[in-house]
Amino acid sequence: MGAAKYLGAVLDIVMAFRPIDMQDAAGEHVTGDWVSMKNCDRILCVLMGGAGTAGQDPVFTLDQAKTNAGGSSKTLVKIDTIYRKQAATDLLTTGVWAKTTQTAAATYTNTDAAEQVKIHVVEVLATDLDVDGGFDHIRMTIPDVGGAAQLGAGLYILCGLSHPNAPENVISPL
Repeated sequence: MGAAKYLGAVLDIVMAFRPIDMQDAAGEHVTGDWVSMKNCDRILCVLMGGAGTAGQDPVFTLDQAKTNAGGSSKTLVKIDTIYRKQAATDLLTTGVWAKTTQTAAATYTNTDAAEQVKIHVVEVLATDLDVDGGFDHIRMTIPDVGGAAQLGAGLYILCGLSHPNAPENVISPL
């Protein structure tokens, strides 16, 4: 089955933030784009990162808002299950996901993540947002990881699309 059987019909993929050095001397955040959950029932927030320096672990953070400009944004305290693949140099032989659970929080930090190549995935359901308060957008943010270079990139994988379509006709979540 080709990608077009799933892309647009079952899922959509949006870049949260481009590959970037998550270390920022100015102490700023790597801030993902706001993405709408109006037309999907869940989003997988994916952080991919290269190895960096021990002790400079990325902190996975989620926020929610009412608009794609971040209107009335507030923290989303729903990170309770994280799936991850991590290894010292590459993930070529890391085929199984490790599951981590925590009390629902706005952030997740794996204290071994900085010195390893990584993929971290957090699932957010549309119902996790303050829907009654009008919140239907989320974004992933990674605060400054410290003083050493560490390459990272973020993706949103939107699942359970409410208006399945051909990939070129999918409703934009941006």
